[in-house]
Amino acid sequence: MDSKESKISFFNKATLCIIGIFALIILAVILLWHGNANSMQATPAMVAGVYFDGEYRIADGQWQKIEKGKHISATEGDVTLRGNFHLVAPDGEYIGIYTDSIPIALYTNHINLTFYEGENEPHKIDVENPVYGASACHEGWVAHVLTSGSEEPVDILIHNPHRFGNETAIDEMLSRTALWTGVEFEKGALESGKFQRDIGLMFSIISLVVLGTALLSSLIHIKNSKIIWLFGTVILFAGTYLSYSADGVSFWRESVISNTTILGCAMMFYTFFLSIAVVHFLQNTKTIGIITTTLLGVVNAVILVLPILTDVLFYDTWLYWAAAQILVNIVLLGCLIREFVVTKGKERWLYIGSVLPLISFVVDVVMTYLGLWQGGAVSKHIFIALFAVAMVIILRIIPRNINAAAKAKEMELQKSQLEAEKNMVEAELKESRISIMLSQIQPHFIYNTLGTIERMCLKDPPKAFELVRNFSLYLRGNFSELDSVTPIRFEQELKHVEYYINIEKVRFPDMNIEYGVEATEFVLPALSVQPLVENAIKHGLMRLETGGTVKIHSYETSTHFCVEVTDDGVGFDADAPIDEKKHVGLRNIRGRLKAMVNGALVLESKPGVGTKAVIMIPKEVIV
Repeated sequence: MDSKESKISFFNKATLCIIGIFALIILAVILLWHGNANSMQATPAMVAGVYFDGEYRIADGQWQKIEKGKHISATEGDVTLRGNFHLVAPDGEYIGIYTDSIPIALYTNHINLTFYEGENEPHKIDVENPVYGASACHEGWVAHVLTSGSEEPVDILIHNPHRFGNETAIDEMLSRTALWTGVEFEKGALESGKFQRDIGLMFSIISLVVLGTALLSSLIHIKNSKIIWLFGTVILFAGTYLSYSADGVSFWRESVISNTTILGCAMMFYTFFLSIAVVHFLQNTKTIGIITTTLLGVVNAVILVLPILTDVLFYDTWLYWAAAQILVNIVLLGCLIREFVVTKGKERWLYIGSVLPLISFVVDVVMTYLGLWQGGAVSKHIFIALFAVAMVIILRIIPRNINAAAKAKEMELQKSQLEAEKNMVEAELKESRISIMLSQIQPHFIYNTLGTIERMCLKDPPKAFELVRNFSLYLRGNFSELDSVTPIRFEQELKHVEYYINIEKVRFPDMNIEYGVEATEFVLPALSVQPLVENAIKHGLMRLETGGTVKIHSYETSTHFCVEVTDDGVGFDADAPIDEKKHVGLRNIRGRLKAMVNGALVLESKPGVGTKAVIMIPKEVIV
């Protein structure tokens, strides 16, 4: 498959990926809409409404009139309500004080109720008693049957075991009081939270798709897979929070303990991974962000373990979690402001978008504390808005990164091919070095040299000593360069040439050698000049009747370092094909010059005139 076909293939994969994500989202929306349509058909007919009228006092304070819309604090001490439940017809007509046996439905947000009705025994509704478990914090509906059967006032003692997070608990209970009409009431309660719960389920489905895409991205080594993982994780916990904070969750899932635990963990992990996602985009202040989120992770771990090891209720740890998260958000806001100031271009929009969920969390915590509203009212809307924008960005990142992965794979394949070629070249270079070494010390050369040494020992011992020395240095040079994989200095190669020439001049004293060394500050492969000199002597001068000259000239041009080996020997026809096997290592010299220094070897020759061999090495070679 060529590069073009590879790109088309990955483009098709990216298209299918996008279509698949949209298909799953559309399917989820259709299912949710269909579910809503069916549930609307099951909505019960309206029944009479119930409200509590009377007075209240906080702790041992003064009694005050209960007024519709007037806030009653649930965190300043125990609250006592005194009065009656009243019944109103569906059309709004007042019926009277309610004394019937149908249970009263009361919405309790982590509060305990004790009913005092005449002479009857007090009836306590405590969702945090041992029946439910020691840490059974609860938000949902409870039922109470009026036992007095009279119109005498009823006292309700409301105890809040917490001091944070449910400031509006009494307001919610009074505004949502109803008749518990069995299955119809439960269906109505479920229906009231169905839209938010279905939105949460839809986000959970989308998160699984995004996390699956992140897994695929990691497997094919897509560059930005980390942010896809973070994005999918944030959506997962946001969807869980939306589902478990919806009305009627106690009827949707009846486990009181796990509902509260899942809701708290969803809030905690959503904000934690959102903080990590913000840190992912930081550049100049990333270190501060990493340290801050690491400390937050430690605090979150302690908060999760504390209810297990101690008697502290999990709900009570939310205050400390919220305080820690606010501090982290303030630090990250400072980091984002710094990034915004020093960054130019489109990245600024990213930092602006990152500020919104951090600020919305702080606003929600403050407003919950003040009792103006409960839960992440602002955070929910900000998340949905940013989710839509983030999905567009993710859907752009995925195909772009898949194409990048295709190019990376193509480059990796090319790199592997180049590595294989490099290994092959190195093997050939080693083979060529061995060939050159062997060609330089063929038996006849050794025998001739040793024979000359033998004769010189009888006639001229000092000269024989010098010949032995040159022969020894020559052999040492050949063997030491056998495993050389790096170029050597020209002076080093020239020394080796001189050892060889000194040996040959003993055997052929009428041979003339001329040196013209003008440039020395360059490198070249070992055993690249000496074979050319040997060729000049062996194939050029030895075929002459007498004498002959070999010139070794090094010089530089504006672009190259050059070494010329010229002889005035018999020469050859340069236009005729050259059997390089018969010319000592010419093919090997060319190969090593090209591989090691990007050099070249040029031969020029004329019969009866001589031969010139020129080594040319580009000046960009590091010396």
